[in-house]
Amino acid sequence: MTSESWERPGRSERSEATRIILSTIVAVVIGAVFLWLAARSVSLEDMGSYLAVADWRRIGLVSLVFMGLYGICHGARVVRWYYLVRPLGEVKSGDVHRVCTVGFLAVVILPLRLGELVRPLLLARTTGVSGSGALGTVVVERVIDGLIVTGVLFLALWSYQGDGSVEAARALGTVAAMIFVPALFFALVGYYQREMARVVLFSTAGRVVPKVAEKVWELLDQFYDGVAGLARRRDLMPFAALTGLYWGMNWVAMWVLARFAFGLEVGFFEMITVLVVLVVGLMVPAGPAMAGNFEYFTVQGLGLYVPLEDSLVSGQAGAFAGALHVLQLAVIVLPGAWLLVRDRRMRFGGKSLKEARELGEAKN
Repeated sequence: MTSESWERPGRSERSEATRIILSTIVAVVIGAVFLWLAARSVSLEDMGSYLAVADWRRIGLVSLVFMGLYGICHGARVVRWYYLVRPLGEVKSGDVHRVCTVGFLAVVILPLRLGELVRPLLLARTTGVSGSGALGTVVVERVIDGLIVTGVLFLALWSYQGDGSVEAARALGTVAAMIFVPALFFALVGYYQREMARVVLFSTAGRVVPKVAEKVWELLDQFYDGVAGLARRRDLMPFAALTGLYWGMNWVAMWVLARFAFGLEVGFFEMITVLVVLVVGLMVPAGPAMAGNFEYFTVQGLGLYVPLEDSLVSGQAGAFAGALHVLQLAVIVLPGAWLLVRDRRMRFGGKSLKEARELGEAKN
């Protein structure tokens, strides 16, 4: 064995570490820009003034209620993945739930949504199912949630009667629709006529940008593997029910926190618009814990219904956005961190992310 072959692993590890560092720097810059934009929308001075006179006992009690409600929401999101994964092979629901819990921890702590790759990697490592198939289920999950959120956003904007500007929200929704609607089309066509979908793709985009077409086909091929669960009624029905519970409890929990902890005059049905503006905004890859864009898009959603130019309301909105972010992170991070400590199989690092990237390049 030559000295060069001995050096390759080290070089590979250094290259992956460099990639993660550069991704983190880019993500932090993006997050900082969004924090700056959020600070322009909500005065930090107003926020400090509100917190100085806030009813902390009420905020604390309602925050506990919020964590209970959001815990149900997060639990539904974790459990529903099992019904997408089950058609890939014999897997125990507990194994899938543990992997999913740690995977969502990775999503919030890693920059630029690199954590989306952790779930399929850990599932393949701990259960032996196809890594590319597991990656396909994650893509399916994202597309379904994206379609739901985008559809609700356009419905909310269509019925909006306020005075706030909806141009930024409409632009985000348009971009999301341009991504998720074609994805749904190719999913429906390709699942039943995979070869026809491949021919159409390479006969059109493949003639202009062949390398891009190859990457798109890799993603679609994985997507089709992940669609299998939705083709079976016994998996589709519980998945749909848990999806409804996930989004419904997310909506209720946000409204309870805003209305009863921070006194924001946002109606129950108005809060759904705030939620979808936030979620569409979080599709923009940003820094660890989604810091910056979380606060900015929460405030932008609230601004459609409350007068942010009022110093008291501005302080309430800023405090709500910060509390909402911290409490959601607590519900997601604490269970995942507990599993990381207890189960060595759930741990991941730079080498794990490199393995995860390779899932999309080859079938297991």
